[in-house]
Amino acid sequence: MRPQGSRNAGYHARQAELLDRMTDRLCDRHGGWPTLRELAAAAGCSVSTLSHYFGPRNAIVAAVLHRIAAGTVDQIEGTPIPEGDFPASVQRAAERATGALHDPRISGLLAMGLIESLSARALGPTFLGTMLDPFVDALAERLDCHVARGEMRATDTRMAALALISPIMIAALHQRQLGGEACNPLDAGAHCRHVADSFVAAYATAGPQG
Repeated sequence: MRPQGSRNAGYHARQAELLDRMTDRLCDRHGGWPTLRELAAAAGCSVSTLSHYFGPRNAIVAAVLHRIAAGTVDQIEGTPIPEGDFPASVQRAAERATGALHDPRISGLLAMGLIESLSARALGPTFLGTMLDPFVDALAERLDCHVARGEMRATDTRMAALALISPIMIAALHQRQLGGEACNPLDAGAHCRHVADSFVAAYATAGPQG
């Protein structure tokens, strides 16, 4: 017998399996707002099983967001490291963000996180801590390096990182989740270059780059 309060060896594997099944249903907004019962059906289990593993609906969504974040660690890992001089590094960071956010799967996950967290305020900090702030903080570290090199003017680099990523995120949602690619298409590459060039023009120090 296992000690009271301990979990069996397959507990975490079962959790992960249920989360993966529910993620697709949460992202499928064609089926409408998924209730707890509908999430259980998507996971192939009972509502009581979901409650046993996760708790209430908000806790389930929070667990889904944490699982998504665990899969983005490698993608974020290289973000703090500058790539070339200031203009080149900003352009590369913008390209990374554009490539990720315009990916149909990633844009769908982002939209799901936004919808859920805007609908349940308690989930807001979870969304920020799992899907947005880790990238913003990593990008701010990259910008700190350029400030230290004298290539970028001294500023609040976290605010600057938000200024760089925000238009790219809006453009991706505009095209992918709001249907803009059909009714008002945008050249993602040209937009990426526009954002990067505007950022460099605003933040570069006076000198070879400025």
